[in-house]
Amino acid sequence: MFEPLSAEIWFSHFVQSFSNSSADYFFLVLTQLGNPMLWIALSAFLYWKGEEKKSFFLTTTILFAAALVGLLKPLTARLRPAAGEFGVLVFEKDSIYSLPSGHATTIGGIFGYYWEKFEKNAKFGGLIIVLLVLFSRVYLGAHFIGDVIVGGLFGFLIGRTIHFVEQKFAKIKFNQKRVLEEIGLVSAILLGIVVSLALRDLAIASGFLGYFGGVFAFKLMNMDSVRLSGKKLWVKEIIGFAGLGGIVVLTQFSVVSAEAYFLAGAWITFAYPALYERIAIKRGSAAAH
Repeated sequence: MFEPLSAEIWFSHFVQSFSNSSADYFFLVLTQLGNPMLWIALSAFLYWKGEEKKSFFLTTTILFAAALVGLLKPLTARLRPAAGEFGVLVFEKDSIYSLPSGHATTIGGIFGYYWEKFEKNAKFGGLIIVLLVLFSRVYLGAHFIGDVIVGGLFGFLIGRTIHFVEQKFAKIKFNQKRVLEEIGLVSAILLGIVVSLALRDLAIASGFLGYFGGVFAFKLMNMDSVRLSGKKLWVKEIIGFAGLGGIVVLTQFSVVSAEAYFLAGAWITFAYPALYERIAIKRGSAAAH
């Protein structure tokens, strides 16, 4: 077990000595930028917009961040700050362990993945946001400073690696033939899913399985999403998120939680896109006649 250093304990007490209600609300909102579900929502938006490859690699970044956290937390076995000693404003249900921080790894991964896409000033702004998210985890009593530093650095390396893989496979068209050819990429995704299934919360891991299973099923059926803009795009997005929201409600019931997460992932990449494309094709055919 990796016990927190005395300097980490002192830092947590020092940070929380400035606690007040306004700061509490601020950091409770800000910390959500490290919540994987927020970025999965962005991934869904991109996928339904027709930017499937961007959605794919963004979700891959989140997947490997989750897999790494799931692998390291039981190994380090560092307990979270105790509620009796620290002011704990958030209670994480997925794990009693804290090293590395999942929120820090996620936001670090997102920052690393988008690093090349930022202009100079945007990189600086993004770094400030990342540091504030990391700071929020300490302020809220969810982690020690070492947890968030390690998570942020590991996440950044994961993001940079996924960006490199994205560039390497820049010519992927995600059609039936190419998906079958890129065995290495598919194998890596499957490995990440297996690790997540084994070491993370089963329900959340099954969401990844639904997402990536849907990606490959959609393409193996030789289907493609039409890129939309304007009113048509927003109608598609609103309907998609309405359906996704209904499924998310089911995740709150533990009896069907894993199945609901799987369905949510499959809804993003297979069920809704396939349904929408079929309806769009029918409307196009009817209009032509």
